[in-house]
Amino acid sequence: MNPPALRTRASRAFGFTLIEVLLATAILGLLVAMFATLVAQTSGLWQRTTGKIEQFREARNAFESMTTRLSQATLNTYWDYDSATAPTKYERRSELRFISGPSKTVIPTVSGGRTRLTHSVFFIAPLGYTNQAAKFGNYDNLLCAAGYYLEFGDDKLLRPGFIPETVAPLRFRHRLMEFIAPTENASNNIYKYTSGLLAANTYNKKDWYQPLVNATPTTTAPANFHQIAENIVALIITPRLSRDDEKQASGGSVSDESKLASNYLYDSSPGAAVSGAQYNDPLLNPTNQLPPILQVTMVAIDELSASRLRLDAGKSDVFGAGAKFTKSSDYSKDLLQTGGTTSLEDTLIAQRVNYRIFNTNVTIRGAKWSRDQKN
Repeated sequence: MNPPALRTRASRAFGFTLIEVLLATAILGLLVAMFATLVAQTSGLWQRTTGKIEQFREARNAFESMTTRLSQATLNTYWDYDSATAPTKYERRSELRFISGPSKTVIPTVSGGRTRLTHSVFFIAPLGYTNQAAKFGNYDNLLCAAGYYLEFGDDKLLRPGFIPETVAPLRFRHRLMEFIAPTENASNNIYKYTSGLLAANTYNKKDWYQPLVNATPTTTAPANFHQIAENIVALIITPRLSRDDEKQASGGSVSDESKLASNYLYDSSPGAAVSGAQYNDPLLNPTNQLPPILQVTMVAIDELSASRLRLDAGKSDVFGAGAKFTKSSDYSKDLLQTGGTTSLEDTLIAQRVNYRIFNTNVTIRGAKWSRDQKN
């Protein structure tokens, strides 16, 4: 049997003092706090990253779909006599059309509180889109009028009618819209306008798409337009010549400026009021011709940034894009970061908005650029 003194020393060897217990508790609390902070930061980063990936995935898919369809644009150009009764020469002809440029010129009419921003493009392509698949479903190359434009507004026309505003408040967003009219749609009959069957004073050279784009959807007729991506704050379409032709047109150098569309506006309609000098220059004359290349730029922001901005009817041009992209020579100055506060990228950074810029050159497969307007 151990003496009492030995038992006391053994007990003390396996115990903890009050100071040791308090110190251990403090360290444990500190570790728990650090771990909780780390988990919260990681969770927040995960949510933000996931949100950006999902948002920009939608934008990327929309960008790829848009550029793919733009590459399919066609005019089906041919040569014909300049006069049916007293011909003297051949002229380049087409009943199909292509137009791109600032939305305030291309589709100025807006209804229902919607605002069109930056640029738009409309064209004819063999997309085979139809609402009567049983009748026309085997004709995949049927011609359709199509186009893309940027619009700001609420989602009243995009949501199901059975969801009232009292249940889900209206969401104001910038949206990339796709316009496509079914082949069998009577108002999609572009030949009605371009074949000369109508009197000249009844056709303003934009009737083949404007009435359809500006129409308000109803419950009895399907809409000719639909949203393909949200939170797209800029769409810039720059028609361009080939690199060699641009060098020739600009005297040996290539710059931001597109000689083919110095103000971004391009219209293949005969006699369109784009630029008198342009129509007198065979190198730049767009009459009944597709641009060889389209430089397409799209700027997207993520949903978290859009939610934080608390967009409403009065914030359609919150980034000031409406005053930019009017001259192709100012493309880089209007778009890219300069360190000041004037470009779109500078504005996005100043407002702490997460964004991504998509850019590519689309080769128009149906373009057969010719410097000869008459033969």
